[in-house]
Amino acid sequence: MSGTWVLDSEALSRYLRADKEMTALLAVAAKRDVRVIVSAVTLVEADPSGVHKARMSWALSRLVVEPVTKETAARAVEILRDAGGLAGHKYAIDAMVAATALRAPGPVTILTSDTEDILMLCGAAVAVVKV
Repeated sequence: MSGTWVLDSEALSRYLRADKEMTALLAVAAKRDVRVIVSAVTLVEADPSGVHKARMSWALSRLVVEPVTKETAARAVEILRDAGGLAGHKYAIDAMVAATALRAPGPVTILTSDTEDILMLCGAAVAVVKV
């Protein structure tokens, strides 16, 4: 395995809507044997309401959906504290994505539209790619 890619809500949303760039990126991941994961919370945030149920099932069958466990939530709280005491819904989901990424087999890359917040939460522990 060649590491892990973590999708945030924008990356997942684009994949669910068959965005050509995102689909091509994930095809590269498959060829390189990169594990592609999403946090279960990301499924909700991505707002897949406009996506056909069959497309949703197909897309998710190609990803690993990581649960939000008590341990993940506790790690997300630590991440927020370490980042200067951040709190609230503005950072909560990003912190859960960060906690999921930080426990994944490396090297880890997060595909995100919110590079500044992810870098603030993860630091140099992950690579960040803007989508």
